[in-house]
Amino acid sequence: MFNLKSKWLALLGTALLAVGPVLAQDSGPLIDLLVKKGLVTDQEAEELRVDLVKDFVANTSAGKLNLSSSLSEFKISGDLRMRHQYETQAPALAAGSTAAKVTNERVRERFRFRLNGDVILQKGWTAGFALETGQAADSGNQTFQGGNDDYSIFLARAYVGWSPNQNWAFVFGKQKQPIYATDLRWDADINPQGASEVYKYFVGSKDTFEVRALQNIFDDRNEVTAGPNGRDAWLFEQQAVYTHWFGKEQLNSVIIAPGFSKYSDSVIASANGTTNENPFTNATAGASPGSTRYLSLMTLAGEANWASINGAGTSFKLYWDSAYNFEAASRVRKVYGLPLGTWNKDAFAWLVGVGYAYGNGKVAGDYSLKLDYRSIGLGSTDVNTSDSDFGFGKLNQEGFKFATSYNVTDFASLGLNYFYTTAQQKNLTYTLANNDHSQLLQLDLLVKF
Repeated sequence: MFNLKSKWLALLGTALLAVGPVLAQDSGPLIDLLVKKGLVTDQEAEELRVDLVKDFVANTSAGKLNLSSSLSEFKISGDLRMRHQYETQAPALAAGSTAAKVTNERVRERFRFRLNGDVILQKGWTAGFALETGQAADSGNQTFQGGNDDYSIFLARAYVGWSPNQNWAFVFGKQKQPIYATDLRWDADINPQGASEVYKYFVGSKDTFEVRALQNIFDDRNEVTAGPNGRDAWLFEQQAVYTHWFGKEQLNSVIIAPGFSKYSDSVIASANGTTNENPFTNATAGASPGSTRYLSLMTLAGEANWASINGAGTSFKLYWDSAYNFEAASRVRKVYGLPLGTWNKDAFAWLVGVGYAYGNGKVAGDYSLKLDYRSIGLGSTDVNTSDSDFGFGKLNQEGFKFATSYNVTDFASLGLNYFYTTAQQKNLTYTLANNDHSQLLQLDLLVKF
């Protein structure tokens, strides 16, 4: 058996080294197969991978990059989006006010640039980074302005990950959002910072059960200060995600994801860099710092997908999301400073939507359409993480979002988003919930590379 293994290893090494420039980065599955068959050991496979990478570096033009021998894959990607945006906001007026209601109108030409680097290292380690225009966590957009001045670039992600096996994954740093949710609770632009853990258990041939956890640090405080002002601001989120496949060839799926989200008893200071659409504030309009107290959310998200609903390549989706704040009354009364005899605590936020797609958005001619209706109660959720476009990130809003996208080429697409919202409780002038109604139209050209 030893001679057979040595023979296979020698033949494989000779063949791959001979065509190293072509196969150096594509030989992993073949090497893994030989390990699985017992023809080579893990140590022999690791040595062969290192030899292939070294040969690739030394004998190809890519070798001029001087890639590390610990590197298995280095992927560079990104996108550039041009956006025309039309928006209106009508601020709420206090009951009994004699002022004329005004609708503020604005037209903006905007762009967003993002550059991503994802690194696969050996022994289950990964790393990555992302650069983008726009400092705010909930938006990478930059409005064209400044008389042709140049624009800043910000670090949107910087993380290290480790997966010891196919069941566990750990990530540390500023990372991709790991929680299963819609933009009712997590704006798609946000990259949380801290640590996350995912445990995945395989059920049967395809189903999975996952436990996901996120420890998101919002603000580092000076512990010398007594009370909430001296406690670091953390968000702790835990979630179970079950995915079941069904139907012909098991192409249809349903996902159920209950969870719990809790903030530490602290504050977030806008002066420390919180530049979101609507960062936490206290009862006084625009006050800083803002309290994270009284946010304990029970959450439930999910979706059902049907493939080939109208022929090959088509799909239909029903999706939902929700959050209920058990401490909504205390948050509205003690943090927002609003009397409950006048204003309802509105502890519930929810969303229900449908979607239809042809293709997966990667080939010319693919398209998609989505429509959802949502309601965000006054005391229901966190304005720092919810979608900054819906109602301009305000609480006390309900309405719909329509989105469509069409692939002009494999790498370029046209998109349209439209939001319309109205106030749940009228005449509410508190700074985080003071829109009477709003609308937002976005026309996009997106190019991926």
